[in-house]
Amino acid sequence: MQEDQQPPQILLTETQLDELDELLSLADQDDDEASNLMVVLGYVTAQAMSPRPATVADWLAALFDEPPKSPTLQTLLETAYRLATQGFYQGAGIELPFSSDWQEDTEELIGDWCAGFMQAVFEQEDLWFGNQEQQLAELLLPVMALSGLFADEEEFAELEEDPALMQAFTRQLPELLLDIYCQLNAPEEKPTPTGKAKPGKSKNRRRK
Repeated sequence: MQEDQQPPQILLTETQLDELDELLSLADQDDDEASNLMVVLGYVTAQAMSPRPATVADWLAALFDEPPKSPTLQTLLETAYRLATQGFYQGAGIELPFSSDWQEDTEELIGDWCAGFMQAVFEQEDLWFGNQEQQLAELLLPVMALSGLFADEEEFAELEEDPALMQAFTRQLPELLLDIYCQLNAPEEKPTPTGKAKPGKSKNRRRK
């Protein structure tokens, strides 16, 4: 890291992460498909990168069957969002809440985070892709592969069977997120790409 380069922004302290994890468990304890900590953090990160992020009320509606009653949960989400926005705006990016090693004990955490990230992308698909569909599709490919949402598609199944490639994708994530942020918020003037389909939304969202 260069001396004048800021370190990645930490979204929540370990104590706050533990508290958010507990509150999420309580918020959706009767829901078999409850959003877990990694899904929520990935979702909020993507919202922080969006040129037109959804409101917190929209986040809660998307992530929970019923709005959580805990004001602390909402405060923690808003804090994570605000700090993520700050990190990307300042060019430092964020510190990811998992190890950069793709291993048996981390791949589910990484997959859930990426699945939450992609959920936010799908909810604003037209805004994200717009007239830069090809560029964003290429940048998002590692996130899509790591999410496990597209395992039934031959192209992604082949990627997921290559541990070395998945490890490379994982280590690319911090810089990749900055590239995606810049593409979304300061895109170069380029002709609108044609003939490339957008990735479709998968119904097999990863959960805890």
